[in-house]
Amino acid sequence: MATLIITGSLLSLSGIDSMATVKAGATCKKVGLIKKSSGVSYKCVKAKNKLIWKKSTSSAQSSPTPSQTPSPAPSPAPSPAPSQTPSPAPSQTPSPAPSPAPSPTYRDWVGTRSTDSGYLNDYQGWAAPERDLSGKLKDIESAMLATGRESGIYRMAKYELGVERPKSSLTNSSTDLPIGQCQISEPKNSSYTRGFPNLFEPGRREYFNRNRIPGPKMVIQVIPIYASDTAKPIGSPRGDYDVYLDFLEQWAKYSSDGESNIQVRVPGEYLNFSKKVTDYALVHTNPPEHPEHVRFVNDLLVDVDPKIDFAGANLLIVIVPPGTPLVDFQQAFLKNFDTKEGRIEAGSTKYPLTLEQLNSVKFSNFLQPFWWAHELYHVGLGLDDHYGDGKNDVNSEYGLGWWTMMTPNGGDLSAWEKWMAGFITDSQVHCLSATAANTRWITPSSVKTKEKKLIVIPLSQTKGIIIESIRPAGLYYKIPKESNGVLVYVADLEIFGHGLGLKLVLPTNRNPNLPPFFLSQATLRQGESVITNGVKISILESGNFGDVIKVEKTP
Repeated sequence: MATLIITGSLLSLSGIDSMATVKAGATCKKVGLIKKSSGVSYKCVKAKNKLIWKKSTSSAQSSPTPSQTPSPAPSPAPSPAPSQTPSPAPSQTPSPAPSPAPSPTYRDWVGTRSTDSGYLNDYQGWAAPERDLSGKLKDIESAMLATGRESGIYRMAKYELGVERPKSSLTNSSTDLPIGQCQISEPKNSSYTRGFPNLFEPGRREYFNRNRIPGPKMVIQVIPIYASDTAKPIGSPRGDYDVYLDFLEQWAKYSSDGESNIQVRVPGEYLNFSKKVTDYALVHTNPPEHPEHVRFVNDLLVDVDPKIDFAGANLLIVIVPPGTPLVDFQQAFLKNFDTKEGRIEAGSTKYPLTLEQLNSVKFSNFLQPFWWAHELYHVGLGLDDHYGDGKNDVNSEYGLGWWTMMTPNGGDLSAWEKWMAGFITDSQVHCLSATAANTRWITPSSVKTKEKKLIVIPLSQTKGIIIESIRPAGLYYKIPKESNGVLVYVADLEIFGHGLGLKLVLPTNRNPNLPPFFLSQATLRQGESVITNGVKISILESGNFGDVIKVEKTP
């Protein structure tokens, strides 16, 4: 019975209509709609800014099978993550497809799905094995699982906001505060980047604005090298590392709701490095100012600067041929590349795509695509981690638990940091008073739209309440259905310490410390509320469109 219900709901969501007459190239009304005509199945797709019918590539007869097209892959990168590794969440094995009943396209990792069709909660957390990986991504996951690691995050689910809207009455947005009041600022004496740089001296503010990367406007220059102690080049650099580079580019484009200009530049071949890479202490735990990192940058430029035009680049990634032992060339943070075209301030080496002897290095999980983006935010925008003290204890300093990109495998970048990085625009932020009653609608933070995505309630120049809506879109595609809802957290940037400063406000009506990952039950659902810092936050309505939230002062 359960299988029949699920199949029926999927059929209704995909909009299959066997009675209408359509033909290839004719206009249609909604992306993802499927219709049959004369025994042929057609799908509504977007082509050259028009919606047209296209013959389905899958079997159009009575029993089409789920499409298993692999998606652009994410990017692994190292982080100062806690030494503890969470227990793998129970893997979720897909139930066998019903034999007689037709089944529509289940998951398209390339196209964009309308939120009107609903979200696909395919997984029980980031540790659950993937269902349809292929090629290099499948090889990476297999190597992780074979060495006792969790599956991780490899791609993203693209969604765009549909036409469905909330039915609740909303307060007029004209009562919003000036947007500058909600740019909760990092204290002047802070060495972290958890808020806006308004209190920094001018030079440091300019540095922040130059290095809002990865971001919606960036040029990534890849520096592929080989040396006498690396593997010999066989393929092209782009071909060898396409699953990482494609993801960085596509995730940044998808995440930007405003203007974007993203480029990834890769030489056609590996460049000879005259020194040995093992002569340098290139490790994740060393800061970019470490003498060996500085020496590597200077020696590297001697060899590659004459061969690469660095003009316009603002982020550098150094790679070596796959097959190079992981222990010989590790992820390391790099700074201040003084090229002949000018200084580029942010860069990183990356682990080679070598899937042998993963246990020879501590951070080989960085081979999962997710980690490339995570680590680039440490060296670029300078983001801190948000997992608190790393004890995974709700009675301790738990931070944001295992939510957001800046926690181990936590998912997408927070809406707060997307605003800081420029992915979310000022016009997408509700800046609300802590003393007035307001009802606002926000859309899911990882869904493509220009509608509002973020509520910020300033409590002081360095402290505020932040509210965002969560659905299994973007890099959050592996969250379970029970985790759909609203995250409420407080930014108290006068609290210093690695992993501190951002902290979830947890629901009181249930235990948030339940599987499949730490604080996966921290989201508020319709009808629930929390109180923090004298402000009551209530969820009045939830749907595919996001959430309607009431903010009011407590009596």
